[in-house]
Amino acid sequence: MHDIVIIGAGGFGRELHEMLWNCLPSAEYRFKGFLAKDPDELAGYGVDAPILDHPDQYQPRANDRLLLAIGDIDVRRRIAETMADRGGEFLTLIHPTSIIAKTAHIGKGAVIYPFTIVMNGGVVEDYVHLSIYASVGHDARVGKYSLMAPYATLNGFSVIEEEVYMSTHSTVAPEKRVGRRSKVSANSAVMQDVPAFSLVHGVPGRQTRLM
Repeated sequence: MHDIVIIGAGGFGRELHEMLWNCLPSAEYRFKGFLAKDPDELAGYGVDAPILDHPDQYQPRANDRLLLAIGDIDVRRRIAETMADRGGEFLTLIHPTSIIAKTAHIGKGAVIYPFTIVMNGGVVEDYVHLSIYASVGHDARVGKYSLMAPYATLNGFSVIEEEVYMSTHSTVAPEKRVGRRSKVSANSAVMQDVPAFSLVHGVPGRQTRLM
């Protein structure tokens, strides 16, 4: 029996808690609790589960299986690296209503929400978060730690590199690449390659340097 620990008790954390038993067999897993900076973060949300500790202080146990539920990409990467250094084992969570091609690859610690699609040859790297109705076209790639919000779309052979955020209804055109640590605004369309550390907004997308 493995104990599930969700890192983050905000909106993402509560969403994962709601999804757990649609994705995992209760005969093999039980829910242990959340990690959060604020011990009262769940107050008023009707979630009957404990906050175990601050994420920076928690030492994973041998039978713990971790789920990452942090939206801030900088914090997301730091916590994942810290927990891995402490020997923590991350779960990959895939909702049964998603469509994952047999030739697709889903990395360690990734979370695949309901009604998402990863088509043939698609690659979803470690610790990626695909929210509802996000789609990864054939032979497209989602870089490590990246987040795709609801209805975000990668078309065939497109790439988002590590730590990219794609907001709701954003799109990357076929064969285009978005550089690492970039952001694509809601309802925006990437029609040409995007350098690292850029903000894309509008249709067609206009690019602004983030730093």
